[in-house]
Amino acid sequence: MTDRVRSNRIPSHLAWFLLLPLLLGAVLAVLALREPGGPRPAPPPARPALPAEPTLLAGSPVAAAAAAEAERADATPAPQGRPRPDFAAAIDRLAALGEATAASAAADEIAAARASDAEARRKFAELMTAFPDAGERAVDLLTTIAADAPSDRDRSRRAVLRVVLATECARRDEAGDRERLDALVHGLLAALPQNDPTAEVGAAVLDHRPWLRLCHEAAVLGLVDLAGSDRFPRGIATRLLLTLWDNLQRHGERSSADLAGLAMVLLADADPSKRTAACRQLLGDPRHRHVVLAWLRERRDLAVAAEISGIAARELPPAEALAVLREVGALLPSQPNAYLALGHRAPDLLADSYRELLAADTHAAVRADLVAGLAMADPAKALPIVELAQASDPAPAVRVQAMLTLTAAAAATHGEAACTRALDDPAVASDPGALAAVVFALQNLEAAGDINAVDRLGQRLRRTPLREDSRLALEQLLARALPGGQTSDARTGGR
Repeated sequence: MTDRVRSNRIPSHLAWFLLLPLLLGAVLAVLALREPGGPRPAPPPARPALPAEPTLLAGSPVAAAAAAEAERADATPAPQGRPRPDFAAAIDRLAALGEATAASAAADEIAAARASDAEARRKFAELMTAFPDAGERAVDLLTTIAADAPSDRDRSRRAVLRVVLATECARRDEAGDRERLDALVHGLLAALPQNDPTAEVGAAVLDHRPWLRLCHEAAVLGLVDLAGSDRFPRGIATRLLLTLWDNLQRHGERSSADLAGLAMVLLADADPSKRTAACRQLLGDPRHRHVVLAWLRERRDLAVAAEISGIAARELPPAEALAVLREVGALLPSQPNAYLALGHRAPDLLADSYRELLAADTHAAVRADLVAGLAMADPAKALPIVELAQASDPAPAVRVQAMLTLTAAAAATHGEAACTRALDDPAVASDPGALAAVVFALQNLEAAGDINAVDRLGQRLRRTPLREDSRLALEQLLARALPGGQTSDARTGGR
């Protein structure tokens, strides 16, 4: 296994991840760890070069705030007889440094942001060296952070604790200390039901990582049971169960046949988390995929079908994923999100499939989803197909979807023309439902800053048979987007 954290020594690139989520205004997604044969997160973004000895900008209010936080944290007396910092104070100081980095970056104080980052990397390495039990301490501290009305500091503390936990799991795994790693994971699983933010931290540490093993099976199934009674986030419970099953198979703790048998049993469970996990397990094996699809058709479980379509679009080979989406389409008349995910992965496949269905003039709903999915594709490849759909598809719903895709993917270059073609289309211009979609598309042009197009199209839309809700939405859009809230014909008195 590569790029792992060695025991009691934290590489500088890993500590950089501590500040990255705060700098970007989001929490850390994954550590840059790689497990052979398992899911691999994307490599970390390149880190900007830092000066050899960065210093805070003199007189910066952000620098002053960071210095004050550092002094308060460093002034916390160490427990008697232990020449090491207080763990909670060290976490608080790292959280403060993260906030200082974010504030400095927002104020374009780049030197101050780099200095905060360098200090955080140093302090993080010191923390992990000083506390061999950093993982257990992080779990204990995590459970003391209130979930109600969280402050920015609370969110920063959770982000730091998340990195500590992920780093400690990696450190124990690298050292081959499976007993202490399993115990830490057990402790974290026991803490997750406390509140949703804690559950999210645990999911970030454990989901798609190799830490969950056979000894954790009962704890994970317990979380799934809690989710079934709405006492735990169902999505997190499902993800942890799927990660557990992946790890069990990868490490030979359960065979694929064992897991398939368990999945068959869980298909009949009343809990949708277990049904979703079972479907996903069977879906991943071509030998059992037909069982899942037949079960979905028989039970008409729309909630599970929607989740399965998303899993297929993200995880299966593209051609197999498209075949699953086609079959699930018999239950779900529209699956735009799944097709968007697949369109991002395999735009050529979606384009070819659309051409085939257009030539046969069959499965209009699938054609609409294929056109929707091309919104995530390379415009050079996707836009010609989408324009073909708006110009030539015999189904009005597909032509409307093509307009929406064009205004979403290329509003500045194709948006006005797409909306104009829609309003010139008799089937659209006479249908209040289709006209509502044109009003929605106009918001894409507003977002792109094409105010002249909004003006011209707004005038045309006012003369169409809009529903009352669509007319209200149009007037609100024009009021906020146009000078004085008026179209040009009103400003010139109709001249």
